[in-house]
Amino acid sequence: MSNFGHIALCYRVMDLLSVHFLVKSGDKEKLDDFDKFEDRISQINNYIRANYAQPISMKELSEKLYLSNGYLSRFFKKNYGMSFAEYLTNIRLFHAVDDLLYTNIPITKIAFENGFGSMAMFNKAFKSVYGETPSAFRKRAREDKKKQEKSEMEIIAEGRLEAFLRNDGLKREQEILTRKEIAEYNVKQYEPLRTFWNDMINVGAAEDLLNSGVREHVLLLKEALQFQYVRFWRIFSDEMLLNVYGREENHNFSRLDSILDFLLQNGLKPHIELGMKPKRVMSSVQNVVFQDSGQILLPSLENWRDTLHRLMKHLLHRYGRGEVKTWRMELWFVEELMNEGGNLPKYFELFDAAAEIIHQYSRELLVGGCGFRADMWEQRGFEMMSLWKKRSVQPDFLSFLYYGYERGEVSKDTYSKRITDNEGVLHWVLKARNALEEIGYHNMPVYCTEWNLTISDRNYINDTCFKGAYIVKNYIDVYGKLDSMAYFQGSDRISEHYDSSDMLFGGMGILSRDGVMKPAAFAFDFLNRQFPYFVGKGENYMITTDAMEVYGIVCHNQKKLNYNYYLSREDQIDRENIWKYFEDRAVYEQEILLSNVEPGMYQMKTYRINEKCGSVLELWADMNFEREITRNDIWYFRKICEPKLTIQMLEARNQNLKIKIRMEPNEIAFIRIRHMI
Repeated sequence: MSNFGHIALCYRVMDLLSVHFLVKSGDKEKLDDFDKFEDRISQINNYIRANYAQPISMKELSEKLYLSNGYLSRFFKKNYGMSFAEYLTNIRLFHAVDDLLYTNIPITKIAFENGFGSMAMFNKAFKSVYGETPSAFRKRAREDKKKQEKSEMEIIAEGRLEAFLRNDGLKREQEILTRKEIAEYNVKQYEPLRTFWNDMINVGAAEDLLNSGVREHVLLLKEALQFQYVRFWRIFSDEMLLNVYGREENHNFSRLDSILDFLLQNGLKPHIELGMKPKRVMSSVQNVVFQDSGQILLPSLENWRDTLHRLMKHLLHRYGRGEVKTWRMELWFVEELMNEGGNLPKYFELFDAAAEIIHQYSRELLVGGCGFRADMWEQRGFEMMSLWKKRSVQPDFLSFLYYGYERGEVSKDTYSKRITDNEGVLHWVLKARNALEEIGYHNMPVYCTEWNLTISDRNYINDTCFKGAYIVKNYIDVYGKLDSMAYFQGSDRISEHYDSSDMLFGGMGILSRDGVMKPAAFAFDFLNRQFPYFVGKGENYMITTDAMEVYGIVCHNQKKLNYNYYLSREDQIDRENIWKYFEDRAVYEQEILLSNVEPGMYQMKTYRINEKCGSVLELWADMNFEREITRNDIWYFRKICEPKLTIQMLEARNQNLKIKIRMEPNEIAFIRIRHMI
């Protein structure tokens, strides 16, 4: 090759490098400016949101940021479209509206607790935005609530809040949340995995299990998601031909036998709730779609004992002691009757009789209670557990329920204000565990026999990728702190009614009415794919191994719900714009270092469910939310709603294997890493 040819090739290489890889000074300046801008926006937002209830000023903020008053004033006008004072007032009003709608706090106290210097300032600011005084706003909201109609003020607040969230940049698709520190785990240090997520699933009232469609879904839950126990209630009802309020002639066990035969034939165990729980389908806190007409009544002790003796004799005769001893029974505490006098002693009386009689026939069968709700713990839970600990008859396990609500102050509504704490489940579990330790229940098994974010069976959040991430997050959060945690509920077929003709209608089931697995179902699927030994966990992931050079990582990028969600009625969630109900749209990145691994090459398979793959709601949206779905369409949904699989190769160096995880908003994933021999 001539010297000129060689020189020409060198220039060609330089040309390619300069075109594709040269960082221009202008680009660098833009990048730095953007980073500084983002950092400043974040500092301003964090400071104001943390201190809005205090008498803060722009002068204080400018000093914090080392900026001049004039520059900060211009910065606000340019980037927020309003002055500092207007922005601060908006933030204070958003919080004040929340208090007006969901609490009974005096308006004067609301004003001062949200940073307003006087009632006059609060009234003036509120009226300029909402067109009326806070007292008129609250009165109107309460009147509309009684009529079960969405408040006009909520619409205004929702619209203004949505505009604010948009302007605040919460829909930035390119934003990335990165964990800067590499998390390191020694794969030789492990312990047996405690698989409590697939211990049990709720399937509804006993009469629901007489339905062939519900049974079909129970089989799907067993085969696909490996649940072991099925929890159901209302075995003493007219539909079941069993009446706990009567005598012998009111006991026909044929329908209960049909249910138990079905479960046992398919490798499932019953967890029977003996209490008289009502059957109810809710569209929102305020609205009931359907509920049984029967009144909740406590049976007499004589009838209760008689019924349980007959029940246990029948079960042992039909199924044998060896089978029955593996079952579980639970007695729910009827909280609605708590204030009617004598209900607490009555519950203990009924539970003592149940435990005594059941253990008389089968000592190994576990009997527990009392299904206490998390929002009642502060008021009565500690008191009740303390009294129970002093009694001679003790439960085999304690059961609790968790739904994402706080008890209302107005009329003491059972479910009123939604809990905005993203770690609400974990915080409640820790609080309950600490209280039980203090009472003396040191080694008592604790079951959360019902849990969900919502009680609404018409909330489209139930159909989203968020719900899958929410489930994975909470099982990771409370790992090792509960013995069982039964999701509510298994199938949308349990909550069908006249208003649920669409393919998806916001039901709480992890299976759609047509048997399509929602992201919530894949959450259990991914949790089940983990290996027998626990290595460690972080905020967004859990690592397991089979102790033979195979590793599993289940992970999530669950996004926090924002005020737009909490100010919207649950049965009026906008299914076409689900994005607006989350605080951000940031991608999640994490590096994990597995140490003490064998050297060589590793294959990494990643299974993902996100808004772009495997999500039934997004697929239905692509079909323009078609209402007339054919049989072929259903088969298509079942085939397409599957995790996306990607495969890549990694090399372990110096006995370390570095794994990089990148996840879309509300994505869940299972990563399987195998040593290639």
